[in-house]
Amino acid sequence: MWLKNLFLVNWRTKATALFFSVSIWFVAYQSEAQRSTLKYRVRFEAREPGKMAIVGFRRPGQTVSLFPPSGELEVEVTIEGPREQVDEIRTETSDTKFVIPVEKDDSTYEFKPDDFGFPRDGVSIRNFQPKRFLIEQSAIEERTISALKSIVEILNKKSDDKVSIEVDGPDGGLRIRGPVSVLDEVGVKVTVPMNFQGRVDGLFDLRIHPDTEKVKQTFQILKNFDLGPGVKAEWVWFTDPVRIHVRAVLEESLDMFSVDRARLLFQLPLLQAACRVMLKDVPLGTETIPVAFEGSRKQIQQIRDLPEITLIVPAPAEVDAEKGGTFNFIESDLKVKGFPGVNVLQHESRKEQQASFWSYEIKVLGENESKKE
Repeated sequence: MWLKNLFLVNWRTKATALFFSVSIWFVAYQSEAQRSTLKYRVRFEAREPGKMAIVGFRRPGQTVSLFPPSGELEVEVTIEGPREQVDEIRTETSDTKFVIPVEKDDSTYEFKPDDFGFPRDGVSIRNFQPKRFLIEQSAIEERTISALKSIVEILNKKSDDKVSIEVDGPDGGLRIRGPVSVLDEVGVKVTVPMNFQGRVDGLFDLRIHPDTEKVKQTFQILKNFDLGPGVKAEWVWFTDPVRIHVRAVLEESLDMFSVDRARLLFQLPLLQAACRVMLKDVPLGTETIPVAFEGSRKQIQQIRDLPEITLIVPAPAEVDAEKGGTFNFIESDLKVKGFPGVNVLQHESRKEQQASFWSYEIKVLGENESKKE
C-alpha cells in the first residue's frame, strides 16, 4: 500500500517536477563545453600565381621539403565549444578543404583561427598541429626549347648509329614555363622505338625528368602543336598526357675492316693469243694483297663472314697484243666481287711502306709457251 501511495499520491506534482528536472539536465548537457580534434586539408597558393609558385613545404624541425601528390597538407585543429555546435561542425568537416593565399616574400606561415572560419556559433580553436609550415617559393619563368631534335631519344639505337629525325612541333620551339628552381633541373624528352626497318613515324608522349609530383604540378608547356579542329593553344600541366609527332629514319652507318690476304681477279682485254698475269713486288705465285674495306655495317659484316674475298682488277685501257706490258693500279681502283657499294682502301702495312701503287705484268705467250701453260 505504501508503494502505491509513493507513486500515485500527488502524481501530477511529481510528474511536473520530473519533466522540469529532465529538461534542465538536457539543456545543461547540450551547453556543456566540449573539445574535439578535427583534420582539415589545406592547400597553399601564391597570391600572384603568374609570378610565383610554391615548390615545397616543411614542418618545423624537418630538413627535407615535401610536395604531396594532391598538393594538399593535413592540419589537426582542436576546437572547443557547446557540445551541440561541436557535433554539428564535426559532421560537416569530412571533405572540407581550405585554400590559403601566401604572399610573395613569405617563407613561413602560422595558422590563424580565421583561416578555418573560426570562431563561429560559440566554438573557437584551442590549438593547431602543426602550428605553422615553412614554405619554399620560386619565381616563375618562361623558356623555349628550340632544338626539337635534341629532345628525341631512340630506344634501340646503338651509340654509333646515325638517325635522321624530324619533329612536327612549333617553328619557334617548345615554350615551357615554371618555377626557376624546377626549370633548372627538369628535362623534356620523347622516347621512340625503332621498328625492324629502322623507322619511326607517329605520335609519342612528351615526358619530363625527373617525373616528380613537384615537377608535374608546377611545370607547364604551351600546347600549340598537334591541335585538332577548333582546339586553341593553351598552357597545360604534365599531369595529363601531351603528345608530339616524330619521324625518324636510321641511316646506314659506315664500318671498316682490314685483311692481310684478298685474292685478285684480273680483267683482261680480248687478245688473240694466250697470256699470263704476274703480280710484282710479291712472292712468286702469290695472288693476294693486304687491303682495308669501308662500307655499310651490314655489308662489312657479310665480308667478314666470307671464307675468301675476291677483288676485281679492272682491265688496262691498252695492251700490246704481241708484247703485253706492265701496268699499275691502286686500291681505290679495285672492286669487291659481290659488294659494289664497298670501297677498297690501302692497308696500314702499305702506308708504313709508303707504297703508292701495285704493279703487274701481262705477258703474251708464244705458241710453244702457250702449249706448256
